[in-house]
Amino acid sequence: MTTAWVLRGGASFGAAQVGMAKALMQAGHHPDHLFGTSAGALNAAWLAAEPTLEGLEVLASLWTAVRRRDVFPLNASVAIGGLAGWGDHLVSSRPLAKWLRSTVPLRRLEDGVLPLTVVTTDLETGKEVLLDRGPAVPALLASSAMPAVFPPVLIGGRWLIDGSVVSDTPVGPAVGAGADRIFVLPSVPAGHMPRPRSPLNVLLRSAAISLARHDLDSVTAWSGRCQLYVLPAPLVAGVSPFSFGRSPELIEAAYRLTSEWLTGAQPVAPGAPASGVDGPPAAANLQDRTEER
Repeated sequence: MTTAWVLRGGASFGAAQVGMAKALMQAGHHPDHLFGTSAGALNAAWLAAEPTLEGLEVLASLWTAVRRRDVFPLNASVAIGGLAGWGDHLVSSRPLAKWLRSTVPLRRLEDGVLPLTVVTTDLETGKEVLLDRGPAVPALLASSAMPAVFPPVLIGGRWLIDGSVVSDTPVGPAVGAGADRIFVLPSVPAGHMPRPRSPLNVLLRSAAISLARHDLDSVTAWSGRCQLYVLPAPLVAGVSPFSFGRSPELIEAAYRLTSEWLTGAQPVAPGAPASGVDGPPAAANLQDRTEER
């Protein structure tokens, strides 16, 4: 069978995908193709280059070391300019680009050990744009360019922004690429979360609610075309999507939750709610399907 991992966005919550990936690999569920959106694209790029437990240890150290100033640096002049209509963003992407150039092991998307597809959105047409070739850093910046927060990125004559706007869970492209077993790795937990306080946190939480409803329909629609598994995301109290100090806790909580979930995981039934997107994890045994690989 051909297995794809689909890694969703979620800003600092993306650290949880490291723990999920570790549990999946230890259980023998290795990817053949990686699809990533926003923060999930950053994790997917690293996994495409180093799809091993040792590679995950390095990725975990990166999540542990990164700080908000590396990703979301606050600059009054940039923010005021954006609010006043003198620019199209509130946060400069230069620090994030610098951090990516120093940490991402791929120079080009096609250089990985595994095939990698990065999901972006065409700002002018509103269409999904899939990138699997070309310089890695611009593609990752585009996939992570949250609307109004980061500036759009010009690639191939198109202004591209966060892939989550149209396709936070690109199951369709994974099926189209030949995957018949797909694991969806979310990052933002489903269900009740404490009320966010800052404007950016409210913005991201609102987007997450909307995306969760859209992705529920999308995942359900594709569940009859493949063996589709949606992992649950852990809820760690007090985590802000724009602060990275709790990454170790997210990684460990996701590892424990995924390890437990794998003992009784079953694919999403056609027409049924997807575990990890809306509702509790489903239960059945993956062992027989693992041995088919």
